[in-house]
Amino acid sequence: QLLQQNLDLESCYFAAQTMRTKIQYAFHELPAESHSSLRDSLLGHLAKVTKDTPQVIVTQLSLGMANLALQMATWKSPVVDLISRFGCSAPHIPVLLEVLTVLPEELNSRCLRLGANRRNEVIEMFTQVSGQVV
Repeated sequence: QLLQQNLDLESCYFAAQTMRTKIQYAFHELPAESHSSLRDSLLGHLAKVTKDTPQVIVTQLSLGMANLALQMATWKSPVVDLISRFGCSAPHIPVLLEVLTVLPEELNSRCLRLGANRRNEVIEMFTQVSGQVV
């Protein structure tokens, strides 16, 4: 709600950072039936980013999206979906690039608890979509 209200930089940053932190450290506590709505909410926040949105907020939202994509095993094609959603809109290209930049970085983060099997699935997915990204 703080992000939607867009009151001031501090409250928006707090909201974006809190969302990212919760996804990164407590995603496993969220019921599986809530994963899609969280994804859709985060996609909606990213869609509202403009050239005037402070970069610190864009970064936190992008990190949240990356962490969600890495942990949400039921989301089979996050990279393709992100490219489809943001790749055809010039104002959203910077957001797409930010998410695509932090996605592989977060895969190697020690803070993110991914099992070896999930990590291998993600690497395979990256390999399959690499042509679309480049």
